[in-house]
Amino acid sequence: MVALAGCSALTGSPDGSDADTETPASGEQVAVADDSTDATDVNQTVRLVVDETTNGSEWEAIGVTYPRENFTVDSAQHDEIELGVDTNGDGEIDREFDESHVSGVNNNAYSFDVTLDTDYTLRTGDVVVVQYPAVDNPAEPGEYEVEVRLNDRQNATGTVSIE
Repeated sequence: MVALAGCSALTGSPDGSDADTETPASGEQVAVADDSTDATDVNQTVRLVVDETTNGSEWEAIGVTYPRENFTVDSAQHDEIELGVDTNGDGEIDREFDESHVSGVNNNAYSFDVTLDTDYTLRTGDVVVVQYPAVDNPAEPGEYEVEVRLNDRQNATGTVSIE
């Protein structure tokens, strides 16, 4: 899982299960469903609190970049990606978006980007949540830095721990 220094009001459970979008804030930015080495097709749940950088803009994209020599990111279909926004900070998804809101899913060997057509205006304090189902963990245990991007304007770095 990823811990992000200086970031608060992020939602989620460490196991990355569907229940993770309904639990209280925990300070995690990315939760992995399976943190064991060499696990394949792992669900990665990404949460990011909207700040002033993206406040007032439409939610158009979210992406994650992993260390290229350690993680492998496979392709995912639009209907396999879960999207939502916790608008009031209670840890529950208030606005859900389905595959009809996904305009593109791009990946390479070490990152994914989801582009959206949501017509949803981001507000400071919103927590955007995206679950991506196709990431392979590294062969070696350790802590790995990842970068999360919202609308290609708001960036955050965190650490994924693999056991």
